[in-house]
Amino acid sequence: MSSITQAKAEAQKLIRRYNQLQAEAKTTDSTAEAARKAAEANKLVSQISVLQLAITKLQAKDREAAAQKKPATANNKKLTASATRSPVDEIKRTASSKMALEERMGHLEEAQKKTRTQIEQLTRAKTELTRLKHEAQKSAASVVKERRAHDEKLQQELARLIAKKEAEHQALKQELEAIRQQAQKDAELLKVQRDAARAMMEKHKQLEKDKSLASYQNRSNKGWLIGVSVVAIFALILGGLLAILFTPKPPPVPPTTVVEPPELPSKPSVEPPVVLNVEPLGIYRDQLKDGQGPKMVILPRGTFKMGSKNTLFYHDERPRHDVTLQSFSISKYEVTFEEYDWFAWATGRKRPDDRGWGREQRPVINVSWHDANTYTQWLSDQTGYTYRLPSEREWEYAAAAGSEKTYWWGYKLGKNQANCAICGSQWDAIKTAPVGRFKPNRFKIYDTIGNVMEWTLSCFRSSYRGAPAKGNIWEWEGRNCSRRVARSSSFKSYENELRTTRRHKYSPNTRMDTLGFRVVRID
Repeated sequence: MSSITQAKAEAQKLIRRYNQLQAEAKTTDSTAEAARKAAEANKLVSQISVLQLAITKLQAKDREAAAQKKPATANNKKLTASATRSPVDEIKRTASSKMALEERMGHLEEAQKKTRTQIEQLTRAKTELTRLKHEAQKSAASVVKERRAHDEKLQQELARLIAKKEAEHQALKQELEAIRQQAQKDAELLKVQRDAARAMMEKHKQLEKDKSLASYQNRSNKGWLIGVSVVAIFALILGGLLAILFTPKPPPVPPTTVVEPPELPSKPSVEPPVVLNVEPLGIYRDQLKDGQGPKMVILPRGTFKMGSKNTLFYHDERPRHDVTLQSFSISKYEVTFEEYDWFAWATGRKRPDDRGWGREQRPVINVSWHDANTYTQWLSDQTGYTYRLPSEREWEYAAAAGSEKTYWWGYKLGKNQANCAICGSQWDAIKTAPVGRFKPNRFKIYDTIGNVMEWTLSCFRSSYRGAPAKGNIWEWEGRNCSRRVARSSSFKSYENELRTTRRHKYSPNTRMDTLGFRVVRID
């Protein structure tokens, strides 16, 4: 086999391999695998180009060799013909050589045509490979761009979460410091009270001693008085007998004087419990311009004791004091996603995130104090009545519903009474429950313990000192302040948080999945 034939065979083999790689590159899904196939195809193109160059050189050498052999052969033929052959034979020989040369030239032209076709195929393959390579690079750049955008978004989300957790940590740190300071104050107060109690006990002992001494003296005086009285009575009896014997008419006997014992001091009167009407006056729902507002419960005028008992160590929930409120209406349920989403759609606001737990009848979460306050203003515009967030005293009055127990239903937490971290419900410590899934209190109001904490109108004060005894709000509640009060507990709360007197303080911009609100209407 000649060198040209071998080179052509090798070139055909490389072309078939290139076509195979091109097909594989089109069907592969991996960018890295496509790049590897493209690199291998590039290498094959280089090898094919080398073989083409070699074929061209071999063809050139063959043409030179043929040109050199032709004169020599002609001369030799002439000499041989002149020496051995006749002119006829010489003519036949020349004609045969001519035919052989023409046949060889035909073969060479055919080989040249095939080579040219192969070169065109290789050129097209190289162009296609360049296009595929460009597309692969473009696809890789697009993947890198998308990955970079995803990474940036993830970094922003992580930064937001870190900032949120740092804010929560700072708030907890401040609250812990306040509790520590209050605990120190309580310890000092307890020490003062203990010293005062000890002094009172000493005084009481001294009084007991004085009382015992006075009692002894009284008994001694009483014995002497009894003796004197007996002698006096005996003398009177003797005198009476003598008078009877020597006097015709006995003198009249003086009437006996009854001496009543001194009246004992009465015990201090116990303050009668506050009488509260715990029956709601009615339930209604205002018609909006484009829908319906929250269901509202009308609460009666009443007086209740606000705050924690003095035996509990909740400094910001004391002193316990009486509060008298005028009648008002409060929403029967926590404001739901369905109600808030209608407001968001009507005003073009962004809908809050539901954490994938569902919307509709679940309490709205991830709303700031400003969001909740704007919702009440929208309700006022829609209905013509005055809606607002409840004040602390209104909220606690409605939540306790006349109960002074640990929970409005009793002293034991029980099971499935609310949604908290340890309440025994299917939503405990996982997510919010749809509103109205547990028993209502005696005011027919739902979820005042657990589920979500609730924003109030009130600015945070460190205690109830100076609180007025009457009025639904306390002075400048509702004005601008750096901390707003949220009341009660959530689905993540444990036992020490589950009370209607529980207070929290947050920035008005705070949004959490444990914080929602309910509304009040003032007639």
